[in-house]
Amino acid sequence: MSFRRSASQFFSPNHHPTVVIKVGTSSLIRAEQGSLNLSSLASIVETARDLKAQGFNVIIVSSGAVGVGCQRLRLCTRPDNLAQKQALAAVGQVHLMRYYDDLFTALDLKCAQVLLTLDNLANRSQYINAKNTFEELLRLGAIPIVNENDTVAVQELRIGDNDTLSAQVATLVQADWLFLLTDVPNLFTANPNVDPDAQPIYEVFDLSKLNVDTSTKGTQWGTGGMATKLTAARIATAAGCRMVICSAVDPAVIPKIIAGERIGTVFHPNVQPLKGRKRWILSVPVRGEVWLDSGAQAAVQDRKKSLFSAGIIKVDGEFEAQDAVRLCDEQGSEFARALINYSSHEVDKVKGMSSKEFAAGLGYMGQEEVCHRANICLLLSPHDDSDHDHTSEPHSPYDGPSRTPTPPLGLAGQHAAAIAAAVAEVEAARAAGQEAGVRFQLPPRPPHHAGSSGSLGGSNGNGHSQQGQQEQQEQQQGSAADDIAARLAVLKTR
Repeated sequence: MSFRRSASQFFSPNHHPTVVIKVGTSSLIRAEQGSLNLSSLASIVETARDLKAQGFNVIIVSSGAVGVGCQRLRLCTRPDNLAQKQALAAVGQVHLMRYYDDLFTALDLKCAQVLLTLDNLANRSQYINAKNTFEELLRLGAIPIVNENDTVAVQELRIGDNDTLSAQVATLVQADWLFLLTDVPNLFTANPNVDPDAQPIYEVFDLSKLNVDTSTKGTQWGTGGMATKLTAARIATAAGCRMVICSAVDPAVIPKIIAGERIGTVFHPNVQPLKGRKRWILSVPVRGEVWLDSGAQAAVQDRKKSLFSAGIIKVDGEFEAQDAVRLCDEQGSEFARALINYSSHEVDKVKGMSSKEFAAGLGYMGQEEVCHRANICLLLSPHDDSDHDHTSEPHSPYDGPSRTPTPPLGLAGQHAAAIAAAVAEVEAARAAGQEAGVRFQLPPRPPHHAGSSGSLGGSNGNGHSQQGQQEQQEQQQGSAADDIAARLAVLKTR
């Protein structure tokens, strides 16, 4: 008997909505005993089964490798040393996947392990390969279990957290929903553990207007906190994904939230999500921050301009040209991501300089823009996918060198009436000449010799010499209108 499945039985990921579920270490590890919370893990697996039955693609971003490694090696606290954390991740990841595989197998479902690093997502070709892998796994009906590849990751194992990783994955697969399961049921206006007046927030339509306390850190077993969840929200909503913060105690609320019940905090996506290359830029690892004054922020965010040196007030972090950076306002709040054209050292040298001073401050003639418009992704406002600056607004010092069209020459306006009259007479004369068998032509433009004293070399007549001298003077004045008028005047006299 053959058990080969026909191609028509495979799932089509492009025709089904995709749900990404992120579960943190604090939701998988019992803090009191330092052991794996199997009941919580089983609830997540059952929720994934229910979503699959309703026709959703499901991807799980799971933390917990280091925590499970601590459990297996009977360590009471999470170590701070990088090598120790990487070793514990290597021990814990294999056991964590075994638990997932056993639970999914019990429900007759298949799962797959996907380990990512930011460098995988930062490389455009690897990014596309990862996207293709996810699509194929979903087509085969498998549920990808995603984690950062902690064993080989650098920068202290930080993407730096699975909140951000889940947003990157949601962006990669163009997910419709991203659920962050955490130890609180909602986003609150303040920390509810210390502020009795803290109020739950159920919906967020504009992250730029959100005013909440994000000082709460993650647990000793986790690396996240509320600030990382808001960072994930900026990334996900900018890419067109609806994100939800809800309690990990009862993952079964996920289908209810999708159905419209008022549970958790829903972050609504931007009306015009980023696409293509700009969507990929959201996944490039951030190496630093560039702070802008209010004028530069308005130019970039509202007028959709490139970033120039005049509006930069602070540079934070070490980065090189073409690295990704956060663009922040005067208070340090991120409002955009960008690929930068200069290193942190160079940007620090030219910050605050006008476009006229830029080249001298830089020490060489480079690109005018610190960040070009094509490489800037706005996170907190309706997006514009144009790769060019908008020039409808009045020119501002924050807009860099003026790019407005060259205004008409003043002399052209002075001769406009004469030129129009001469052209009309020429046309009339040409019509009459054609009837009589005579053909009129404009005289050829005399050649220009740079450095000439006014006479044309090789000319055999004073008229030609004077005409050449007149032509040189006109070119030195830079007036094309005078030249046209003079040539038309010659034709008119004939």
